[in-house]
Amino acid sequence: MKLSDPPSTPIDKRPTESQTRVQRRLGSTPGSSGVQRLHGQRTPQVPQLVRRSARTTAVIVHWGPTRPTVDLANRLDKIGSITEVVVVANDGSSRPTDLPEATVWLVAPANLGFAGGFRFGCDARSDTDVYLLLNNDVRLPERTIEACLELIGQDGVGIVGPTLMSARGIYPAATRLTSLFAVPRRPRRAPVQPTEAAYVTGAVLFVRAACHRLVPMDTRYFLVFEDTDLCYRMRHAGWRVVASPHQAWHTGGGTIPRNIYSYYGVRNRIWFARIHGESWRAPLVAAWLALVVLPRNVGSDVRRRRGLVRVPFMLHGLLDGIGPLPPANTPLTDEPRAARWERGWERASGRAAHRPPSPSEGGETPGVAVAAEPVLAQAGDAP
Repeated sequence: MKLSDPPSTPIDKRPTESQTRVQRRLGSTPGSSGVQRLHGQRTPQVPQLVRRSARTTAVIVHWGPTRPTVDLANRLDKIGSITEVVVVANDGSSRPTDLPEATVWLVAPANLGFAGGFRFGCDARSDTDVYLLLNNDVRLPERTIEACLELIGQDGVGIVGPTLMSARGIYPAATRLTSLFAVPRRPRRAPVQPTEAAYVTGAVLFVRAACHRLVPMDTRYFLVFEDTDLCYRMRHAGWRVVASPHQAWHTGGGTIPRNIYSYYGVRNRIWFARIHGESWRAPLVAAWLALVVLPRNVGSDVRRRRGLVRVPFMLHGLLDGIGPLPPANTPLTDEPRAARWERGWERASGRAAHRPPSPSEGGETPGVAVAAEPVLAQAGDAP
């Protein structure tokens, strides 16, 4: 692990009024939260925290061009409620010269995937109170950060997510999932008040550090569904997942090629069903993906003249989804697994000459470190 040198001059990170309010709430006795609660949700015992100003550590899982990561780190460095910014370079890249001096740049020993990169950053900063996980293509206003920190400090709240906006529309949190672990079809409307949710997207996520130490993100997913799994296990453990009406803007779709996302979306949805559903759930999900989603994707791609390039990736996802299930926090040994099929397809289609080589060839593999949106498809949509 490579850690950047500490700044030569101290950075003024005195606690803001918001940080002090958050810390007073963290570890406090149960009380009214002002958040709409889901039926039957219980409040767990909140681990006792040291009485000091709340520390918030932003963790950016980096892959690819450094400009978006540097720009985001510069914006976060100017926000008083963010104590520290940690960047995990999943692609092994060196620290950019124009990165803020106070930002920590960690080089992962390998491509750890999205969950693994986040865990790597959390392990390096275990003395914080709140982790802020975010993509480097997210714009997060300071007022949204302040509002989410207020929510994460309420009794029993383990995860908070803002309402995500993009050029494609609104991606509010889901209050429930269907039997196929998809988001129910409904008009996409932004919430008007904080609401408890079944799932919030990992593109930008506030996680209480004490909760994450007890219920960490599962690294076996590598990419896609790790945020859904984390929210599910947090709620199962008694913690509350809350969606804020304050908004964040997702400026792009990340660096995940469409083919690679199709593979992980199919495989990990089946894995999620096998891990958390009844015995009948996973076969139903697999059948729905094979008989409904796959043909629908084929028809959509043909109409848009994209060809059938996604079909083999989805078929690989189906086969791996029903194949051996790895233990928790144990990614498959050949991850990023889908990248090899992506390279084979590029060579066959003559596109290999138009992209940088993979790490084994002295360059980059197609990006697999950034969560796309939406992670959970609506019922009947592509994964």
